[in-house]
Amino acid sequence: MNLSFSIVINTYNRAKLLNDAILGLSELDYPNFEIIIVNGPSIDYTQQILDNWKDKVKVGYCSLPNLSMSRNIGIEMGSGDVIAFIDDDAIPHPSWLTQLSHHYLNPIVGGVGGFTIDNTGLTYQVCKTVCDRFGNAYYPSDFFDERALTFSGSPYYPSLLGTNSSFRKSALCDIKGFDHTFAYFLDETDVCIRLIDCGYKIVYEPNAIVYHQFAESHIRNNNRIPKSLYYSAVSKSYFIGRHGIPFSKNKATEELDRYEKEILTSNKWLVENGEITQEHRVSLDDDVLYGIKDGTKSALEILNSNKGLKGDLNDKNKSDLFLPMVKKGGLSIAFISRSFPPLQEAGIARWTWMMATGLAKRGHKVHVITLASSTPYSRYLNGIWIHAIEEDHTENGVRHAVLKGIPSGLAPWCCAVESQVKRLKNFGLEVISFPIWDVEGMGIVGDDSIGVVMSLHTSYLMAKPFKPDWLDRPLFEHFHIKRVVAAETKMLKDVPYLLANSNAIIEDLTKHYSVDIVARTLMVPHGTIDPFKSESGIKNDLYIQKSEYRSKFIVTYVGRFEKRKGFDIACSVISQILVDISNIEVLFVGDIIRNDAIQVIRETNSEIILKDDRVKYLGVVNRQELDEIYINSDVVLMPSRYESFGLVAIEALAAGTPVIALAAGGLKEVIDNGITGFLVQEDGSEVNTIVDHLRQLSSDNNYLYSMKCSARQSYINNFTVKKMVEEAEKIYYKASIMGV
Repeated sequence: MNLSFSIVINTYNRAKLLNDAILGLSELDYPNFEIIIVNGPSIDYTQQILDNWKDKVKVGYCSLPNLSMSRNIGIEMGSGDVIAFIDDDAIPHPSWLTQLSHHYLNPIVGGVGGFTIDNTGLTYQVCKTVCDRFGNAYYPSDFFDERALTFSGSPYYPSLLGTNSSFRKSALCDIKGFDHTFAYFLDETDVCIRLIDCGYKIVYEPNAIVYHQFAESHIRNNNRIPKSLYYSAVSKSYFIGRHGIPFSKNKATEELDRYEKEILTSNKWLVENGEITQEHRVSLDDDVLYGIKDGTKSALEILNSNKGLKGDLNDKNKSDLFLPMVKKGGLSIAFISRSFPPLQEAGIARWTWMMATGLAKRGHKVHVITLASSTPYSRYLNGIWIHAIEEDHTENGVRHAVLKGIPSGLAPWCCAVESQVKRLKNFGLEVISFPIWDVEGMGIVGDDSIGVVMSLHTSYLMAKPFKPDWLDRPLFEHFHIKRVVAAETKMLKDVPYLLANSNAIIEDLTKHYSVDIVARTLMVPHGTIDPFKSESGIKNDLYIQKSEYRSKFIVTYVGRFEKRKGFDIACSVISQILVDISNIEVLFVGDIIRNDAIQVIRETNSEIILKDDRVKYLGVVNRQELDEIYINSDVVLMPSRYESFGLVAIEALAAGTPVIALAAGGLKEVIDNGITGFLVQEDGSEVNTIVDHLRQLSSDNNYLYSMKCSARQSYINNFTVKKMVEEAEKIYYKASIMGV
């Protein structure tokens, strides 16, 4: 029979982290555990988070910012055989409890701790720690056998890290839990030494991993510079007095003096190096001196009392109700996307974010593998594991990737992805999803131990006709483009499950690569976030207002300033329409005017768009700004010559804004011609046709209003993220069955 665990999170003004902390615990693979949240005197929105988890977790309250007191409340509420502690800024590996549990088969084991990875998600913060009777910590080799030190009176003993520690509840009751004098610092060290002196064993389990993300608190800032040292000074001096004096009175005096000098010297260094002000240093110095005085006084009182090795646990208030946590029961899925928000908000990056977020909300365990912009990390954010990794430029790695048919320019990324996927398999990974673009998942193709899904977007072979810079570089064409196309062909043949966002992309890939993919492909239209929704509900209702109540007729182009996106067509259209519509305002969004864009403007005789103050170039904007632009626009102009789907189009529809687009690629499946916008054939007359449509909409308010309402309804019916995720989920389940 499995031991039951009560996991205690002690929180204080950490609302922005708490929800993820609970979600992370819901991904544990252990069958029998409950979660207890003990909230300190928080003044942020912690209570709102707790209300959202009502009846799923136990909630307790601690009136003081005292960690030991809060932990004792958690112990009292716990109904499990074992009490496990983890911080509100930490997330465990799914096997955390499983790895801890088997040590408790030995009845003499009173506590088990694991190894803790720091906020990079890659390197260890703490592995094994050994402390002495004066609270000094030492860090032996990972292979050191701490069991040799677990005997009563041992001068050295293993000490567990609070954020990755567990204790047999009966053992905690034997020693009366935590001592409230340890408000912060050395609290779990005190518990470990008292358990060992009572005859219990404390052991480490290296495979019980916790990822400690580290956050600011009321006693230290994000750079770990102390705001106050009073509590830690009390704890240190109290520890030395309680455990050090009985061991060696002279040594205890020396250690207390050494501690005081060390901390005061550290404060001096901080001010000399500009880390704190002189006023801050004076405050910290006072904290140390008063803390030592008060801690020493408390220790002497304990030594002269009958309290002995006991803590302050009130175990009379026992909880008999075990509240098992409802765990996530979905798939374990990893998405590969070199780009990802917030660094990239468009295209595949945005699709990946929406799919990952949507699947996580549906109860799946979701990972995203992306390229680190600077320092690599692995973090759990908003219910998703984000693994920001570096490319692998090692010779062996690149050679391995190239042998798999990956072009040398893409090999470092593909190799790094393959290595990360191997690491994630110990998370129980079942499915990998990656885009065809840049053959990001090529290193995974052929791995029969996991389900593989490739999402279909514009490929190299399809993009090539619109990339003159590719055609002007014959060596690049030979050594990169051709090899990418060959890899794309192989993936289209070998990947067992394909996910397309339009019928057009299925047809075009079949034609370009001469590969029959229909039977293996699920078509799911793209979705997008509702720009009118926020956490509190509807933001506004601008989309239902008729244009007659607006002073301007706003036309917006969103996209790069290149011919594939139809920038030349847009230039020609705008240069004509400026003459016809006096109240027009034109917005160009998504790129900046460079020499190549100016050349296109000149080639189309559209220099007026650089001079007319009714034309505005907004450059690259953030998501909130873009949503507002869509909402305030009357028409979105999208003369792209090819789109595998057309994300800009559905973003416009979601805002209740009709779209004028070329009848190309997936756009034909998004725009309902004459109802939610217009589809225009590129037949030589497309510029005049678009101009005519704009004239019509600018002069017919009723028609424009009707089209706006139809655009919004089309989004609601066809292109929500919820609908996209629910449909796409089907292929991930199929892939997972194959992977098994």
